[in-house]
Amino acid sequence: KKLKNYLMVFLKMAKTAILIGFGGMGRRYYQALKMMKIQVLAICDKNIKKYSNYKFEKNISLVKNYKSLLNHNVDLLCVASNTQSRLNILNDFCNYGKIKKILTEKPLSTSYKNCLDIKKIIKKNKIRIIVNTHRSYSPNFISLKNIFKSRNEKPSSIFINSPSAGLGNMGSTFFDLGFFFFNEKPESVIGTVDKTGTINPRGRNFKDPGGFGIVKFKNNKKLFFDLSENTGLPYTISIKSKNLEITVDEINNNFILKQRPRIMNNKPLYFYLFKPKINKLKIKHKFDVVKMTCFSIKEIFKKNFSYNNLDKAVSVMECIFATFVSSSTNKIISLPLKKKYHN
Repeated sequence: KKLKNYLMVFLKMAKTAILIGFGGMGRRYYQALKMMKIQVLAICDKNIKKYSNYKFEKNISLVKNYKSLLNHNVDLLCVASNTQSRLNILNDFCNYGKIKKILTEKPLSTSYKNCLDIKKIIKKNKIRIIVNTHRSYSPNFISLKNIFKSRNEKPSSIFINSPSAGLGNMGSTFFDLGFFFFNEKPESVIGTVDKTGTINPRGRNFKDPGGFGIVKFKNNKKLFFDLSENTGLPYTISIKSKNLEITVDEINNNFILKQRPRIMNNKPLYFYLFKPKINKLKIKHKFDVVKMTCFSIKEIFKKNFSYNNLDKAVSVMECIFATFVSSSTNKIISLPLKKKYHN
């Protein structure tokens, strides 16, 4: 009888989820939900038959049309379908569904107008949402931010060098780091979009070229990004302040701190003929997309919640679309983005 009562309490406490999209990222979401002991009740994918040999947990409904899941009252909706589908899915679940917590993959949508529409729909229906730019919740990156803070150093520039993984796909991740470290709003964007025409690994229908440029934030803080199709090496991230530089090779778990000798901290910045002190930083966790997605899942279930993540995700997309506008007009694009560029 005690065991039965325990099981009843456990079942009431156990969280549940449904998952839309079962491509590469969708399968990572599935593993993350399992790692978090969240029971997946249903999975939707338009090509669900492709996964007939996949070892799903028992009693999971497999469907092709997400609308058949609108009446499900679960704790979490995970949206890992392609970017083009997200507006309709989020609109339908927010307006006609019962779920009040959503984790969605980035990039948020395919136009800035759609991003603004999503933001309006989410807030109107008082839905909790996290866009899965999980580095904002990563103990590794939080510890980097704390290093600058503990030394009374303010990051002033970020340098991103990456293979061409798409301005929308990886650009949304990297631009998010600008907001995370700078705590400032962007003022302008200048950029050039690749015209190589290389087929997207996700298929011919997906258009997400690379590119390079600069996002200028308030107080002269700058994010320099190069996601051009000219290297196949793992991406690196460098965050600099007056006296510190942290370089991150995230995929290979290398976090390196360079610093001016403390005796030089108050000297003018043109004193640079010295050997910096270099330390390899201890990391809190290894690179693991499944585990890092768990950070976002944990965040959405916290007692205190704000729309900071959503607001930031929309601003990130504004910077990405501004890069395309800058490339086509050959101009610096001031933010906020003019309405004529919203589509």
